Amino acid sequence: MKNLLPVAVFLLSGCSLLQRQPDNTSQVQAQEQAQLVNAEKALAAGSFDQSVILFKEFQGLHPQSQYLQASRLGEAQSLAGQGKWHEALDLYRDIAVKTRIYQPEIAAQAIYRMSFAYEALGDDAKTVASLLDAKNLGRYLPLETALAEIPARLAIVYGRQDRETEAVAYLNEAEHGIAKVQAEKGTELPKDWLVKTYVQMGGVSTNQLSADNFAAFIRGQKLVQVYLLRALRLGDSVWSARALKTLMETYRDLYTQVEAQTESRQLQSHFGAELLGLMERAELYRPLSGQSMNSYESEFFAYLLEVRKKTELLIYNAGETMGLTEESQRLHSLKRAGRVKVDVLLPEEKKSTIPLPLKVVPSEDPNL
Repeated sequence: MKNLLPVAVFLLSGCSLLQRQPDNTSQVQAQEQAQLVNAEKALAAGSFDQSVILFKEFQGLHPQSQYLQASRLGEAQSLAGQGKWHEALDLYRDIAVKTRIYQPEIAAQAIYRMSFAYEALGDDAKTVASLLDAKNLGRYLPLETALAEIPARLAIVYGRQDRETEAVAYLNEAEHGIAKVQAEKGTELPKDWLVKTYVQMGGVSTNQLSADNFAAFIRGQKLVQVYLLRALRLGDSVWSARALKTLMETYRDLYTQVEAQTESRQLQSHFGAELLGLMERAELYRPLSGQSMNSYESEFFAYLLEVRKKTELLIYNAGETMGLTEESQRLHSLKRAGRVKVDVLLPEEKKSTIPLPLKVVPSEDPNL
């Protein structure tokens, strides 16, 4: 149960919710919890078709349950997992309205989850609005969501909009949030908790990716792909696998956009250079020579190498007809500079103070 998604919080720690239903016997509560936990397990495992069935089944069997809205939240997350963003969004809205007063923990989760749906539908304004609403309800959310996930996701959106000041500020807030959560818990954060948080912080939908927003998407991805790379490093069988899937799908979709620009060699070259720049950022987090990689890291960096080769082939073929810019050739040539692992670069050498000899013109006598 340790890898279940946020709905489980209401099942296992919602003591106040239990107190509001004194007519429920402990046996009935235990039965309802067991059913809902099974649905949560299917959701956490990514079996969205199955989890929808289980959540709907729960609602049919227990229409008066104190856990009814929690099950509807799980159903909405399952619909989102199936890519049914409009259906999920409608359900999130209804849940938020019905739980805002008496079950604010569920309302806060529904509003936070709405931001994922709006992002997938390409509505940045409503994505930000949902995230800020959820941030205002942060006292009802898990610490990691309020202090780290929400700021990281705000940084993604502002990064896409080329609003660097806001993006960097929220990214710093997310980093400080992780440290604050660890300080408040007083112990080292469990690996499964940390890796799940990283995946939530770094996951970006490519549902609305197009040629029009390609560069904006790259800007946002540069800010947060580090969290998915950190998730790979932790080697969790559930969440590292999910981070790997997200990263590979993102790079696949980005390459597909580059490949699709066949009518404009110049645009294809530009997109390819942007993608190579993103890959350069990812390469900074490859374990150094001599350090071991786990299976998730090995699979990702092997895949990244394949995408790099295909991208370079595309843009250098394009270069034969229209030529790359000098900057692109310098940054993305096959002989580009590697990483230098030093704490401080050597200072620039001082220029020699020895004067150069006088210039002698052969047709003139220097003594005249």
